[in-house]
Amino acid sequence: MPNAQAEALKAQGNSFFKSGNYSAAIEKYNAASELDSTVPAYQSNAAACWEKVGNYEEMENAARKCIAANKSFVKGYFRLATALKHQNDLANCIKALESGLAVQSTNPDLKGMKKEVTELQRAEQVASYCRKADEYVANGDIANAYKTLELASRLDAANAGIKSLMSKVKPKYEQMERQRKSNLSSTALHKEKGDEAYKAANFEEAIVHYSACIQDLKKNGKDG
Repeated sequence: MPNAQAEALKAQGNSFFKSGNYSAAIEKYNAASELDSTVPAYQSNAAACWEKVGNYEEMENAARKCIAANKSFVKGYFRLATALKHQNDLANCIKALESGLAVQSTNPDLKGMKKEVTELQRAEQVASYCRKADEYVANGDIANAYKTLELASRLDAANAGIKSLMSKVKPKYEQMERQRKSNLSSTALHKEKGDEAYKAANFEEAIVHYSACIQDLKKNGKDG
């Protein structure tokens, strides 16, 4: 049976919450939790109060206590994920959401936030790649700048910032590649083209280049 005194404190906390007196509400919810720590709603409500006042570290603490009280209480994971998102701890936010979805895979709040946070992570990674590419360009490392922008493009091909940087970097990279390849031996060029075809899963073309590479090695007396 619910602890009557704890439930009375919760009711008082709810009244304070509705009137916007969040600090008083937190006191009541914490007092209720001290009387009966097995009820997750007390700390869940406290977490909601901490969110209202913008204290996301305390919100996280309350949410973790909520989950500890009952690992099947899905709202606890949502509260925890919300706190972590506000602290920009996106990796652990995703983990909290996945833990909640393991309890209730169809929960729309958890699924919606996971989609949103995954998009934030992608945007952050793209921004990180662009900053890194800028650093490479500033240091004259065109090859790594180009490779980094290619990684960014795979995440967001339509990104205007990536396109702008690529328009400056790609011509220089292609010029460098033409120069580099012009200095390669026939054997090395065939091997490189074979490797590129293999990575692209174009195995027939890879075999053609590897076979030509082997023939070149035989002609030069370098079998094996």
